[in-house]
Amino acid sequence: MARRLSLLLGVFLSVSSPSLLAADESDSYLNYKIPGLDKPAIRQGDILPLLQGLQKSPLLRVEEIARSYEGRPISSVSIGRGDTRVMMWSQMHGDEPTATTALFDLLAFITAPEQAQWREGWMDDLTLVMVPMLNPDGAERVTRHNAQSFDVNRDAKALQSPEGRALMSLAKSFKPEFGFNLHDQNRHYGVGQTDKMATISVLAPAYNEAREVNASRARAMKLIGLLTQRIGPVIGDHIAKYDDTYAWRAFGDTFAEMGISTILIESGAHPNDPNRQVARRMNFEMLVAAIDSIASGSYQPVSVGVYDAIPFNRDEAFVDVKIDNVRAGDGDKAYRTDIAINHRYGSVSVVDVGDLSNKHGALSVDAGGAHYQAAKAFQLEKTLELTDRRYLELLRSGYGYFVGDSELLVKETQWPVVVNPANLEGERPARRQTATFLLKDEAGVRLAVLNGGVVDVRNGTLLALDLEP
Repeated sequence: MARRLSLLLGVFLSVSSPSLLAADESDSYLNYKIPGLDKPAIRQGDILPLLQGLQKSPLLRVEEIARSYEGRPISSVSIGRGDTRVMMWSQMHGDEPTATTALFDLLAFITAPEQAQWREGWMDDLTLVMVPMLNPDGAERVTRHNAQSFDVNRDAKALQSPEGRALMSLAKSFKPEFGFNLHDQNRHYGVGQTDKMATISVLAPAYNEAREVNASRARAMKLIGLLTQRIGPVIGDHIAKYDDTYAWRAFGDTFAEMGISTILIESGAHPNDPNRQVARRMNFEMLVAAIDSIASGSYQPVSVGVYDAIPFNRDEAFVDVKIDNVRAGDGDKAYRTDIAINHRYGSVSVVDVGDLSNKHGALSVDAGGAHYQAAKAFQLEKTLELTDRRYLELLRSGYGYFVGDSELLVKETQWPVVVNPANLEGERPARRQTATFLLKDEAGVRLAVLNGGVVDVRNGTLLALDLEP
């Protein structure tokens, strides 16, 4: 999917914005995409060799600007000599690495020999400084928070974290006119009332509770309008606007108070893209376009109305698995329900039941009125070679999980296998219940839900769901 999108976007940009491909329009983004970063977590060990390589470039200035709470270096990369200053920072939350990878792609693009003419076109006008990983301690743990358990993005006023102090110190000394606040959002955001995942969400943060628009915020809105117009023809309706409620403690809102035109870019999910490579590509394209537009001033004629027309994103618009039209209960107690399942923090559970017509599923299944049936436990008393064929026999007989000595189970299947589960009580679907149950019609078991994975028992197939961690 990422490769196909790259080629499509390369064709689009070569027609509508030649400067984004610069000297050689036959080159695509893949020429600049840094290998080895297509994975769910990016730690400091992944980027230190890249920073060391960038130190060799005569175009760049790589500096250590601070140390994290646990003593890890926090580095900045600068280029340019112009009066207009642009600051970009990523991975303020340690488990939000998408834009970090895009910044290294951007640096590969900027420093490529074939981009010399394009680069010289703006280096006298702009100075860029990038902080690819502000929270290396959180990145090491793959957590939002730093080693103090602080949300660094809520430390803009108290400044009790070394990471927050480093960012504020850089902003005060560098004095940027534009700031790019680069984050990831959870995969359950959707675009307005549509059935589209919010792959990119943007925001010009408010600088006061009234959410007024002054000159610096209007600049951010105009620039965002231009950037979304650039990627819109390729990514389609997967662009949303983040909630603009004023957050007094947050860095984006605080920088907006300081007169910095701040642009928030939130990277989100895209169908069949578990490591957010589509959002990575969109970040790259938006940041290259931003450099062009800020240097040339081409964003200035863009109407703020373009920004205003972007639909807000909607939290919990998507669930990982949605099963519609399930029958539960018996006799005069029978009813129809939908079931929503999410994979979160290493566990899988039913998160909602009832009329879920306002939600969409990354995987949606119509149960067709099949009846909810609690799965039976298969007792492990001797060695069981669990092939797909044997598994189907058990599922069709009403078994959905195993209890006993797990060492007796020899797994020869790629389907989910549930052993000694908790929270399986109840003959009806319920919130916080382990997502393991059967759906049965007159012909027998039709679907088996096994720790959130859905097996079509009739056809003997696992319905695909390519989830990010």
